[in-house]
Amino acid sequence: MTDRKKDKQTARELIGEHMDLMLRMDLESEEKLPELIEERALIQSKMKDKANSIDYFNVNIKEREYLLDAEIESYKEEIDRLRNRKKSLTATSDYLNKVLLPMIIEEIGDENGVLETDTARYKLYETYGSVIVTEQGELSDDFIKTEIVQKVDKAKLRKACMSLHKDGKDLPSGAFITKIKRVKRS
Repeated sequence: MTDRKKDKQTARELIGEHMDLMLRMDLESEEKLPELIEERALIQSKMKDKANSIDYFNVNIKEREYLLDAEIESYKEEIDRLRNRKKSLTATSDYLNKVLLPMIIEEIGDENGVLETDTARYKLYETYGSVIVTEQGELSDDFIKTEIVQKVDKAKLRKACMSLHKDGKDLPSGAFITKIKRVKRS
């Protein structure tokens, strides 16, 4: 293995090499121990450099996440602004179609409620609007819709599973929890 290739070892390879060396230290004679200790110090130094590189890369990832979060926020604000514009256009269109045009057709349209312009023909007609509920309690049960939504309370289930697992008890059927390793950077 060339020196250049040895410098580019992965963290997993370095850990494996360190474990092999620790095993060799247990098996080798006392006279080779100083040489193995020196080799161990070199491997540990490489592992520390690898950890520094990983930390630098992780910090870089966090910086990029913050930049993306800021970009997402700016897009959310732009989306909100565009939605407000759309609501405004819809409100204007509703005003024209529900208030202004019917008023104009009533004033200058013919006796059948028809108004013809250069671009369109408008006909005024009557229809039913939305139902307005004044007292829901007075309505028959035929008009009441009941919705039942069942969802798993994952926070409560996680807490219960952690507690049961710590006590060595069986978890509820239909659920399992695993232990995972996390790293806290300080």
